[in-house]
Amino acid sequence: MADNDYELFNVDEGEPGCPAAKRQDYSDDDEEEKKQPQEPTEFTKMMEENVRTAAVPAQSTQPPTICEVPEDLAKGNEGAYIPKVVCIGPLFDSKTRGTAGMLRLERYKWCCVRKLVVGRRRAGTLDSAAAAAAAASWSPEVDEPLLRECFYRMVRLVPRIRASYCSRSSSDVNNSEVGDDDEQLALNMLLDGCFVLHRLLLKNKKHDDHHQDDDDDWTLRFGRCWIWGTVKRDMLLLSNQVPFFVVRRLFKLLGSNEGEDVLVQCGLQLFGSLHPRPLHSAPVAPRDVHHLLHLLYLSIDLPPAPDYDDDDDDPHAAAAEPSSELTWWVPCAKELEESGVTFRPRKRGAARSFLDVSFRRRGGVLEIPPLQLFDYSVPLFRNLIAFEQTYPATPGRVTAYAIFMDCLVKTSEDVRILHRSGVLVNHMNGERDDTALGFFSGLCAEAHTSADRNYLAGVMEEVARYQRGRWPQWRAALVRDYFTNPWVTTAVVAGAIGLALTVVQTFYSVYAYHKPPS
Repeated sequence: MADNDYELFNVDEGEPGCPAAKRQDYSDDDEEEKKQPQEPTEFTKMMEENVRTAAVPAQSTQPPTICEVPEDLAKGNEGAYIPKVVCIGPLFDSKTRGTAGMLRLERYKWCCVRKLVVGRRRAGTLDSAAAAAAAASWSPEVDEPLLRECFYRMVRLVPRIRASYCSRSSSDVNNSEVGDDDEQLALNMLLDGCFVLHRLLLKNKKHDDHHQDDDDDWTLRFGRCWIWGTVKRDMLLLSNQVPFFVVRRLFKLLGSNEGEDVLVQCGLQLFGSLHPRPLHSAPVAPRDVHHLLHLLYLSIDLPPAPDYDDDDDDPHAAAAEPSSELTWWVPCAKELEESGVTFRPRKRGAARSFLDVSFRRRGGVLEIPPLQLFDYSVPLFRNLIAFEQTYPATPGRVTAYAIFMDCLVKTSEDVRILHRSGVLVNHMNGERDDTALGFFSGLCAEAHTSADRNYLAGVMEEVARYQRGRWPQWRAALVRDYFTNPWVTTAVVAGAIGLALTVVQTFYSVYAYHKPPS
């Protein structure tokens, strides 16, 4: 190798294998950069401007509770998150509100405001005839000041109202795109809040009876029977909500002298015909409710777990402590049945919620509260999961339950097994097996959760561990092959009796040979 080739490397200084001449050049460049600062370019100016004006979210004590559904979660199922007849809240634009069907309910909202304002005056009237006359008349001297007071209360609530909403199109920490005009936003909250309050008070038995036929009158104007069932469906969409503190404030101004607990009771009665139904009587405080969907969520969620003195009395004791590597998968229903797992519907008295799944390793019994599926179940469950995906303060149990059921239901045979055992009852239109199969397979698409939020992790691990055991598989195979119908069972029993008699006969023959009678 030539001498000049060795001069490129200095093995005594710096990093081995680094050209000395090149290293000297880099050092000179560093010194030059220290002496002469770089001149800003258009690109660096743009970078500096973006960094300087970047909005850093301030620490908030309460995250938004009403959000637009993320696009990846709604993709392919946008109809499950869009209202059909009534828009509530500011997250839907004027184009959505301007359809013919929506405009009819928008006019109905003004009537709700009038009924509540006039009804507040009527509440102080004891004479029934005078009360009826008051209900039909509008008194500018009395009613207009009350109406203005309601509006100004909404104006004062605007900052809190904005903080309750989160729009995909707005990255502003104040969410200014949720109603740019404070007064227009306050008016919308007055209309939507009175609409929700009126629907709730119709379920109050102590409320005046002169509104009870109101639904029938408006049904004729809408030209569609049973429209209120669709309204109920729209009132449980995540992006179609009004903050519950708005309803509470209007109730104090326009309602009776009853406590706010009546709002929770009326809300539970309003949605009492929907499945899944509440299975516990744990009280729900009005101040803890964010909106109507959250009220339903609280009523069907698991209540706080009671204290058990004996682990044997706790149905979740066997699955209370999952291993460090949490299980996120269980075999399908057919595989579990072949492995000896028995599916049973959990009794109403034992289950505290439709989410209250338990597994008893002794006997391999997987108990699941019966779940009834209707056509409204698709948007209902999707919006419950969307609420969990957008509001971090939820325990995420509906998402975990959907993942668990999606594992169990993979084929039409799995659906039939759960239906035969009474765990799943499908009332949806269409082919029974196909609709139920598509229901569970689509719920979990793009829904995410974390390991520490899977309340069924212990149950899933216990079920998977039981399924891997050999004795349950052998016992299940014996039952499946020899005890499937009475004729096979009779043949097996007869064969067993014949074998036993043969053994006894052989024993006595051998015994007589070795010890013949004297």
